[in-house]
Amino acid sequence: MAFLYTFHIRNPANIRLMWLRILAVVILLGSIAGQNPPATSQEKPDAVISISVNLVKIPVSVFDAEGGFVPDLRSENFRIWEDQAPQEIRSFGIDLNPVSVILLLDTSMSSKSELKKIKEAATEFAEALSREDRISIIGFDDEVYRALDWTNDLKKVRKALGKLRSGGRTALYDAMYVAANDQLKGIDGRKAIILLTDCVNNQSSVGFQDASQTIVKSQASLYVVSKTAMVKEKAAQERRVVMIADILKRMFGDDEDYIGEYFKKKETEMADLSEKTGGRCFFPTDYSLLKNIYSDVARELKSKYYLTYVSNQKLQPNSYHRIAIEYLKPASKILYRKGYYYEPPPVFGKKLGVRSQNE
Repeated sequence: MAFLYTFHIRNPANIRLMWLRILAVVILLGSIAGQNPPATSQEKPDAVISISVNLVKIPVSVFDAEGGFVPDLRSENFRIWEDQAPQEIRSFGIDLNPVSVILLLDTSMSSKSELKKIKEAATEFAEALSREDRISIIGFDDEVYRALDWTNDLKKVRKALGKLRSGGRTALYDAMYVAANDQLKGIDGRKAIILLTDCVNNQSSVGFQDASQTIVKSQASLYVVSKTAMVKEKAAQERRVVMIADILKRMFGDDEDYIGEYFKKKETEMADLSEKTGGRCFFPTDYSLLKNIYSDVARELKSKYYLTYVSNQKLQPNSYHRIAIEYLKPASKILYRKGYYYEPPPVFGKKLGVRSQNE
């Protein structure tokens, strides 16, 4: 594939921006794992996502300074607003309802050497959930594939994880879109997506904006386990990336980490998205930490509080309503879904091809 750029340079800032964009193109075209992209099928969607909101239910987690859960929460310690208008809390407590969880796993080339540890961590996560909870597994590399449809059968989960194999490139945004738009379609109740990724996308037909908006509209809590700390050192050693980074350093000085800057931007995007949905983003420095992170997420899902209110705002189809919650006692952090769409249409008219793992 050839790229033709025409630049009109007037100042050094534009030159730097040009080279940063070139560096991004180099990484996205496969500096971590480069293979030719497969064809992607496009069809019209089978159905429209529709969220009918009367009673609004918001998951809430409160953490202390050490990162532990704050127990024994009470409704009188919270205040809530929608679109800056105060709301009355109708109910509050620990949400004991079953949860539907999608394990969204990066099996591209960047995961090949550590795939065994990824499988082990995902297996322990499934074992830590309640028997009433359901799991679906979606993998992504050159393409998105459904490794396991909804089940609470641990034998099926272990078997599906055991069959995972690594591919080449990374269809990250397509996988996010498929998980939220297709796999969660028609799923009511508590929903969560646990995404393992290096935050690099070099294969998708869907952009980050559409993928992230689809996740927000699904009302699933997104938990991101970022592998960037483990893969960016390898990316920095790739010949094309080194060449572009050297050019940037000669032009603008060697006091900046241009590759690190690229990954930091991707990490920030994922962290912002996860917190918007009431989830969290983790940045382990070694694959051996995956088990502890997955255990923390499973424990959080089982001990998450919720509050409900009836919106007093005017609700128009496809309107987004911002939520703000205040915890009146000392705490380090409070996580909750930052808003919701009322009766949203699909993000765009596209249904992505998804293969079965057995194909």
